[in-house]
Amino acid sequence: VVRRIFTNSRERWRQLNVNGAFAELRRLIPTHPPDRKLSKNDILRLALRYISFLDQILTDQDHEDRQGLAGNLLEDGLQGALSPNYSCQSSNEGDSDGLMEEQTGLQHLHLRSR
Repeated sequence: VVRRIFTNSRERWRQLNVNGAFAELRRLIPTHPPDRKLSKNDILRLALRYISFLDQILTDQDHEDRQGLAGNLLEDGLQGALSPNYSCQSSNEGDSDGLMEEQTGLQHLHLRSR
């Protein structure tokens, strides 16, 4: 009985840590609207896309610095990488509209940062 109580307590603590990490990651991902509820799966998928998006921005800026040419990330295929159908399907059929909003939000953030 004592062992079961200890195991349950440890599992509750572990789950709180995991949920806290997801909440922190969620705060770092720009979405529209900002308070939109996301599943853990959506958080991970959007985090991967956002990291890829930021990597492409850095790559593009480095390329521009080296070549002295103005480039446009959104015309160079990043838009496809941010689409909901890129490399995986959303777990919920109704999520595709929300993910399109995410793509638009990321594009606006990128354009404002230029």
